[in-house]
Amino acid sequence: MAQAHTSKNRKTGGYAKDIVTVVRAFLSVLLLILAYSINASAFLSVLILAAAALISGFDIILDAADKALRKRDYLNDQLLICLCAIACFCVGCYIETIVMLAVYQLGRTCLNLVIRKTRQGFYSAVSVNDREGSLRLRSILSSPAGAENSIMAKYLPYFELFSKAAFIVGVLFAAVVPLITDMTYVMSIRRGSMLAVAAVPISALAALPVYSLSGLSRSAEYGVFVKDAKTLENTGNLSAVIYDKADVFTDGAPKLTSVSSPLLDNESFLKLAAYTAYSSEQRFAAPIVSAYGGDIIPSYISDFKDIPGCGMMILLQGRHILLGTRELFDAKGIIIPDVERKNGYVLYLAIGGMYAGSLTLKEKVNPYAESVISDFAALGNIKSILVTEDGREVSEKLAKSLRVDELHYECGFTEKADIIQKCKEQLAPDEKLMYISAENLEYHTAADIDAKVGSSFDSADIQTSNVGIFGLPVAYTSAHTVKQLSIENLIFTAFIKLILVVLALTGGATLWFIVMLDFAASIFGVLNVVRLPAADLQTDDADDN
Repeated sequence: MAQAHTSKNRKTGGYAKDIVTVVRAFLSVLLLILAYSINASAFLSVLILAAAALISGFDIILDAADKALRKRDYLNDQLLICLCAIACFCVGCYIETIVMLAVYQLGRTCLNLVIRKTRQGFYSAVSVNDREGSLRLRSILSSPAGAENSIMAKYLPYFELFSKAAFIVGVLFAAVVPLITDMTYVMSIRRGSMLAVAAVPISALAALPVYSLSGLSRSAEYGVFVKDAKTLENTGNLSAVIYDKADVFTDGAPKLTSVSSPLLDNESFLKLAAYTAYSSEQRFAAPIVSAYGGDIIPSYISDFKDIPGCGMMILLQGRHILLGTRELFDAKGIIIPDVERKNGYVLYLAIGGMYAGSLTLKEKVNPYAESVISDFAALGNIKSILVTEDGREVSEKLAKSLRVDELHYECGFTEKADIIQKCKEQLAPDEKLMYISAENLEYHTAADIDAKVGSSFDSADIQTSNVGIFGLPVAYTSAHTVKQLSIENLIFTAFIKLILVVLALTGGATLWFIVMLDFAASIFGVLNVVRLPAADLQTDDADDN
């Protein structure tokens, strides 16, 4: 409630500030009209015009000074705008200067409003009934890392360098051109100022952070919570995905469905199996012990030996008991009668080296498991690797049904870590690896992306449910669309800047028109974010067909 209240206050404060800015812009224009309407002295008219400029642009001056003094950015965007406005005002271009400042404020207000409204739409991507998901998404979108965009980080310095270079060229143009041509200083200063303003990335790249937020929101809409924009970008560069079977592709512990013994009654047979599985941490141990339900006296058990993925052995009151897979029995040389051999998830029990019966288990396979693997393969030929603690027979059956590219069975924590490390080493630097598991690890694995299914983990780069894993390919397509839109916006921005520079040098525009066109391009770039869900839906439809 406190977070929602703070957000509401921030929203209200933002609207109030925008209203004040708009009122100031209109007031400055009214003073401009007044200065040219009343029959006053030239000095009084200039004072009124100066007041109009200050009313509209004093906060720009404050922002410019703050960046220059606090951040040591001595040629920041706001400072360049201020210097150009002051230069044009000093040579008598009063109307153009004041209208430019008013248009700047109105354009910035409109852009902020569009961005604010767009971001508010992102927050509703998760159903309001999913309170935990809504809070998680809000936290992601509110973090500074959520709005980071690698395209902007890579190319913004070039735009800033171009802006500063254009300012220097504008100063030289204003000072030198009248010396070698018949152009007046008023005209040269005006055009030099227009050149500097045209090159300033006032807000031309404002859309890029919005694209990143939209990609994160789009993923959350499908139940995939990506922690930041960098992780989303890495998701778009996936080359391989390692899936841990337990609680990702299956519902965790399998269920015991039946027991069969040619020697003992079911209760006695199940009791022996429960004693054998009692000390084991393998997935199938708990359902066997639970199915027995009777008391187990641990002091009766000795010489316990766990064989990961295969079974376990104990010495129970002097009798050797073995519970495990067909592969384990074959390795131990224990003969299973042909009539007792079964397909599926089956464990066998032996007493004193003699076959005594079998237990049949069943596990629920995630209905979205196959689609996640096939979608990733179709979208980017992404390799699928399955790791499981189970034995070969059960694991191979699941791997075949899901059509995974690579299988590793009988894997404990150490084996899984080794597989992740080796897979990562085989990839190129720009190829990314994702590991999807439900393990509550306190550390990040060697994978580029640790995706966690189930509860929230500090080490998770992506969080989802076992149902939500179907949305992982959507995160992949969202990352690609974010990159595509960012590059397109960058090219569009460069094209607009080129047009504005040409107009400035040829005198085919005014200061306020250049500012207005720049902001219009920025708003168009932000609104272009609606293409991101459309592009993803097209991909989904294509896959369905």
